[in-house]
Amino acid sequence: FYRNTTVAGSAFDYHALPIQILKGRLLVVGAWILYSVCASFFPMFSVLLLVLFYLCVPWLVVRAYVFNARNSSWRNIRFNFNSKSIGEAAKIYILFPLLAPLTLGFIGPYITFLSWRFVIDNNRLGRQPFKINLSTGRYYSAFFIAFGICLIFIVAIGSVGILILYFVNDSEGVVGFFQISLVAIIPAFLIARVTYRGIVRNPSLTRTMIGAYRFNSTLRVPALCWVYFSNLIAVIFSLGLLIPWAKVRVARYVAEHLEMYGPKNVDSFVQAEQRSANVFGEEAADFFDIDLGGV
Repeated sequence: FYRNTTVAGSAFDYHALPIQILKGRLLVVGAWILYSVCASFFPMFSVLLLVLFYLCVPWLVVRAYVFNARNSSWRNIRFNFNSKSIGEAAKIYILFPLLAPLTLGFIGPYITFLSWRFVIDNNRLGRQPFKINLSTGRYYSAFFIAFGICLIFIVAIGSVGILILYFVNDSEGVVGFFQISLVAIIPAFLIARVTYRGIVRNPSLTRTMIGAYRFNSTLRVPALCWVYFSNLIAVIFSLGLLIPWAKVRVARYVAEHLEMYGPKNVDSFVQAEQRSANVFGEEAADFFDIDLGGV
C-alpha cells in the first residue's frame, strides 16, 4: 500500500520487519488467553485485568503511532510521532469517554475533534511538524447530519411498522416485520457512520499544513457510501475472498481525493529535511521495537 501511494511522483515506504509485527500479535494473543483463563477461573481478577488494560490504552495508542510513523518514510525522510503525548492521549481515550453517558453521547464529536488534533499535531516529517487549525463546529454539524440519517431510517421503518400492526393481526406478520427492521437498521448505521467519517475527514485534512504545503480532501459522501456499501455486498457474496479487492478500492478512492498544494519544487523541502533523517534513524533503534498497534 505504501509503495503504491505517491506524492509529487515519489512513493512512500514502510520499513517495519515482519518479526516486529509478529511479536506484537503474539503479545495480543497472549493477553487474550490470559484474560480468557482468568474470566473462567478467577472472575474478579479478570475485572482487574480489564481495568488495567483500559488504563494502558493511551500508552498503547501512542506506541502504535510511534511505531508506524518511525517505520514510514517519503523520499528517504522518516516520519515521527511525539512519544511524550501519553497525557494528552489519556484525556482522549480515558477521561472524555467516561463522560459520554452523562452527555448522552453528544461529547462524541468533541472527542473526534481532539483525536484528529492529537494525531496531526503530534506527527512530523523529518523535523517539520504537521499542524491543524479547525474548530469543533464542523464535527458537530457532521454528527447531526449522520444522526439525522439514522433518525429518518428509524422513523420510516417505524411508520411501516405501525401500518403493519394496524392492517395485519397475525403474530407472524408482526414478528417478521421486527426481523426485517433489525436487518434494515444495519445499513442505516453503516451509511450514517461513513457519512460522519467522510464529512469530518474533508475539513480535517483541508485545514492541515506542513511547512508551506497544505492539503485538500475532496471526498464525496454519496460516492464514499457507495464504495463501502458495495464493498460489503461483494465481501459477503464472495465469502470474504474479495476483502483484498475491497481494501485496495477504499485506499485508491481516498488517495485519489487527497491533494497537496504548495511550492512546485519540493526538492528544497526534501533537502532540508533529509539532514535530520539519520538522527531519527538512530532514535528509532531506542524505542520498543514491536508493533503494539492496529491503530
